[in-house]
Amino acid sequence: MRKALIILSSISIFSFSFAQSLEERVQQLEKKVRELEQRLNKLENKQEKTGIISTSEITDVIVASPEQKLISYKVLSKKFKPAALKESLWDRNDKIILKMEFKNNLNKEINNINGKVIIYDKNGKELMSTKVNVNKALNFFSGTTIKPGETVKMNVEFVYDKNKSEDRKVKEASLNDLVVKFYPLKIEFADGTTKYIKYKR
Repeated sequence: MRKALIILSSISIFSFSFAQSLEERVQQLEKKVRELEQRLNKLENKQEKTGIISTSEITDVIVASPEQKLISYKVLSKKFKPAALKESLWDRNDKIILKMEFKNNLNKEINNINGKVIIYDKNGKELMSTKVNVNKALNFFSGTTIKPGETVKMNVEFVYDKNKSEDRKVKEASLNDLVVKFYPLKIEFADGTTKYIKYKR
């Protein structure tokens, strides 16, 4: 009987310590999850505010000059498109449309490029800007990735506000009187990796 009590006591102590260690491990895991969530929220907030993540926060960063050569580009044409009545239910904005060409100068295939196109005057004053995603639509012949050296043509649309003098200037000016620049901010590669672009000040 005495032996049975000793065995039962030992089992109870072992079960209690085992349960306690499990509880401690769960608490440690919960703490790590909270820390990761806080870090993720911090990174997301930083990116939303600036569009650029600093090298101290993430390692997948490419540092580039404002005259970056990672993704070369050129403007092929500019036109003004008034909002059509038949489209007014879902698109009521007049637009300035730049037809642009983007080229992958990297040695890897790309799925998507997030960036910004900015229109300046000859004096360097910013007139209009818009976010852009450069990618290929589904194509059974050439695929959906942008291969090294490959170019993609697409329309870049700017919402036009007739009450803004900068917008009116872009509408009335010829391409020769404007400076268009493309700043890639995030490149998503076909192999699943992502690089963020940080520009030198």
